[in-house]
Amino acid sequence: MPSARAWALDCLLQGENKDRFPDRLLADLYRQHPEIPSLDRAFIQQLVFGVYRWRASIDWVLDKFSRTPLPRLSFRLLCLLRLGAFQILFLDKVPVSAAVNEAVELAKSGPAPWTGGMVNGVLRALVREKETLNLPDSQDLVAYLTITQSHPEWLVRFWIESLGPRETTALCEADNRIPPLTLRTNTLKISRSTLLEQLRNTFADLEPTIYSPEGIRVAHPRTALQDIPEYRQGLFQIQDEASQMIAFLLDPQPGERILDLCAGFGGKATHLAQRLESRGELLAVDRDSRKIRDLAQNARRLGLSIIRGLPADILGPDLPRKAPAPFDRILVDAPCSGWGVIRRHPDLKWRVRLEDSDRLAQQQIKFLQKASGWLKSGGVLVYATCTLCPEENERVVERFLNENPGFRLEPAGPFLPEGARDLSDPR
Repeated sequence: MPSARAWALDCLLQGENKDRFPDRLLADLYRQHPEIPSLDRAFIQQLVFGVYRWRASIDWVLDKFSRTPLPRLSFRLLCLLRLGAFQILFLDKVPVSAAVNEAVELAKSGPAPWTGGMVNGVLRALVREKETLNLPDSQDLVAYLTITQSHPEWLVRFWIESLGPRETTALCEADNRIPPLTLRTNTLKISRSTLLEQLRNTFADLEPTIYSPEGIRVAHPRTALQDIPEYRQGLFQIQDEASQMIAFLLDPQPGERILDLCAGFGGKATHLAQRLESRGELLAVDRDSRKIRDLAQNARRLGLSIIRGLPADILGPDLPRKAPAPFDRILVDAPCSGWGVIRRHPDLKWRVRLEDSDRLAQQQIKFLQKASGWLKSGGVLVYATCTLCPEENERVVERFLNENPGFRLEPAGPFLPEGARDLSDPR
């Protein structure tokens, strides 16, 4: 069986060639190869996400020791060097000899065996001289954060201009912290306190979330959550704490008709159905039929029978026929640039571009315009993104309100759980 480092290399190569996201690649890998031990799975994930998280820092260092400019290297060779350098620079518990030797062997086993010598030379030079590297001066904050916090230069510059130096520094540092694993209690089946006690039999480090009254944080899980009885019984859903806030904002009431127009895999849709106490109707729409199939399977696991999944294009002409109006409440969890979830998806740093925001904002306003036509008079429309770009947030809302005088903006605070209300402002 291939080594953990070989699997990690394969994931990095697929991520570039197929433009696929690493979390989905890893999920597919584990589904196709259930024989991979849990310790190897943890190491594979650490390697893949570590390379994405620290790519700018790694490349800056490699450029000091490679005689060939990095853009001229084959992508496979560059990935091998990144994997080796990540272990040398960031993983204290991995023996340097293992990091170097495994990278050399993987190079020799590939289509260009001669590159083994180059990998050996570059990585051993890094081992010898890594303590002598001089980082950019912090007086040049853009260069300093770009290298030390591994963020694209354009993004650092944009955030400094819009958020200020202190907030940008804190944000870049937060992006590089490994995020916790967060669960949402299925309160239709169990209370959070009871679930916490049950999970302590499997996980040693658990705590209730601060802001969501239904959340549980799991630190350093040694067992895959999907493999434990509580997951199979539908007692919880894996969902970030911030994502859990959306159902509170929409505030669905039992018996109402709810429309989730960008449902994805259904984390928010299942929470909305839970808040409806399985009384009413919830239509979950997404253009990706695979996501709708996964959503339906997950809803069955959670015991939620009121969700109807619909694969459809929101902007297509046939959706009104398949989703007859009106709805009491509508969620538009719009596709966005995702700058706010870089901590969990570090690959986004190298995928998104500033110009993407203008294109996405045009799509987002169309989604809102479409949604407004399906809303009952006096109904509630929630617009949510996971980005930190004003063009996709405040600007979209301002434009929609200007073009739709029948709507008014409500502050989010009163709808949030009590401990979370200070997280919002009047806008």
